[in-house]
Amino acid sequence: PFTTRIMRGDRVAIVGPNGAGKTTLIKLLLGELPADEGEVVLGANLEIAYIDQARADLAADMTLRDALTPLGGDQVMVRGQPKHVAAYAKEFLFRESQLRQPVKSLSGGERNPLLLSRALAKPANLLVLDEPTNDLDMDTLELLEELLADFDGTLILVSPDLDFIDRLATSTIGLDGTGRAVETPGGWTDFVEQNPGFFDLPAARPAPKPAAAPARPE
Repeated sequence: PFTTRIMRGDRVAIVGPNGAGKTTLIKLLLGELPADEGEVVLGANLEIAYIDQARADLAADMTLRDALTPLGGDQVMVRGQPKHVAAYAKEFLFRESQLRQPVKSLSGGERNPLLLSRALAKPANLLVLDEPTNDLDMDTLELLEELLADFDGTLILVSPDLDFIDRLATSTIGLDGTGRAVETPGGWTDFVEQNPGFFDLPAARPAPKPAAAPARPE
């Protein structure tokens, strides 16, 4: 049994061990998976930008320029304002010479900021990031944090970087891997303080005693 209400401007982190269902919960919330029970209600006028772990939104043979300007030209519309593609790419630590590189030549740490730059260029009011901090160096991680801090929409975030969650999240949903889900205001530190032992493995249950054999009549 779990109920949550995510409002405009909320920054919700989802935490838990591997396999606990963090990505599944995201897909349930977005309506990509049907719920076995209960109900998910999406607000009106949602414009969603979703970056998943698989980085599936990038074709290997497209160039960085193609990724940022899918309709061609040299301008990127960012929150309604035009920016030159080279200047916009530079904000995400890409050199102008890299605009001609194919996506397949990028490292994992370079694909993440490219995906984020595409997502932030869309007119999205809900940004969903599933482990965006994987493979990032410190400079790119700091850049990502600054960009998300300035994002004026709603954020749903999964990340193993607990300090990153502490700095960004206004509430945290914890999944313990056994079916329990709890939401606490604040980031990771607040969650652990308010739910001590939540992620501890359940104690081993004693084996049931064998049933006594029925008494034999004498």
